[in-house]
Amino acid sequence: MVPLNLDFYELKEEIKREILNRLERIDIYDHPLDTCWLIYAMQKEGDNNFFFQNLIHELENWATSDAGKRDRDLGPLSLYVHLKGESETDDKIAEKINLILGNNISKLVRIKFNVLNDPVQVFCVSLSKKLIEPNIRNELTKIIEKNINGKLTRKVLFTAALIELGENPERFKRAITIEGNEEIEDVISFLWFIERYRGFLEIEVLEIWALFEKIYPALYSKGESENRFIISNQTLAFLYEAILKEIREPDPNILFDLYPLHPEIKKVSAEHFKNRKYVSAVFEATKKLNKMIQEITGIKNKSEAELVQATMKQIGNPEKLVIVFNDFIHEDSGKNEQAGLAYIAEGIFRAFRNPKGHEPEDHPSLEMGPYEALDQLITIDYIWRRIERAKINKSRQKP
Repeated sequence: MVPLNLDFYELKEEIKREILNRLERIDIYDHPLDTCWLIYAMQKEGDNNFFFQNLIHELENWATSDAGKRDRDLGPLSLYVHLKGESETDDKIAEKINLILGNNISKLVRIKFNVLNDPVQVFCVSLSKKLIEPNIRNELTKIIEKNINGKLTRKVLFTAALIELGENPERFKRAITIEGNEEIEDVISFLWFIERYRGFLEIEVLEIWALFEKIYPALYSKGESENRFIISNQTLAFLYEAILKEIREPDPNILFDLYPLHPEIKKVSAEHFKNRKYVSAVFEATKKLNKMIQEITGIKNKSEAELVQATMKQIGNPEKLVIVFNDFIHEDSGKNEQAGLAYIAEGIFRAFRNPKGHEPEDHPSLEMGPYEALDQLITIDYIWRRIERAKINKSRQKP
């Protein structure tokens, strides 16, 4: 896998600017659903400023006016409920939603032209599920299950709707696949899905972000003085939500690839880490650290902790130090740093290496998640680099 070069923070700001630009130009009454998607995106960031609140107020004016007379009002009304909060929604809005749903469920013979055949509308409805009458909700679930077919975005949104409605769409997993040649909006919808519902599909988030990175330049329009995104408001909102999820809860494999671990540490731990064998990833890194200390000091007849004690911890007699971390070893500040780094090195072997070498990997005491593994690998990386920068005095070590 080629390393990811995306700057998620820069990408976030770029997408946010586009969303705000669109919000300033859009007319809620002409484009209520598009407006809802743009507000949806900003709400994911927790934006609650005056501009945002004013948009919600305008959306409320639309929802409480003549909205609901057209079937296509179903989506924006439902999304408005989600944005406003179901507990704060007027009962009349719920009546409008249930009326449109009931009318369309009763005329499913013409399913092709039915609003419930539109995955975007149905997903919006699923976000306001608490306001849907139980009998209508049951019928809606059946309709969704019959319609998980067609383009990738369609399958993704219908499956997402089932998840939001509390159903278990396990049997539809195989239908949601990406071949790498889908249209831009399909790729983004899929990316949004795996970020929003992490763990539902057994697929590496990193792979889809890498695919997105390849198509990213195609998101811009061409031949204009100002770069503009050509994707729809809904897709823009999905992309923004996916970016925010990745920033707030980074995928461990992406973090592993992006963090500049020492090449030697990354080489011995990468395969284990990517295969979710986090204990093994750290264990191999500690062994590599021990080997490195042995090679640079020439001492190969001591255990890990003994090796640290013999090379770094003789603070009371600095002339006997083999690994000297700073040039101020005869001053208190220098001694303190030397002692602290020596304790970190010894701690790595005692806390990270020894338990992993004495117990089977499935022992309860060795349970470890990806973020803890990264914490430990970064600690190993830090002490490795400090040792590389240190002065090595092999001649001071007695055989």
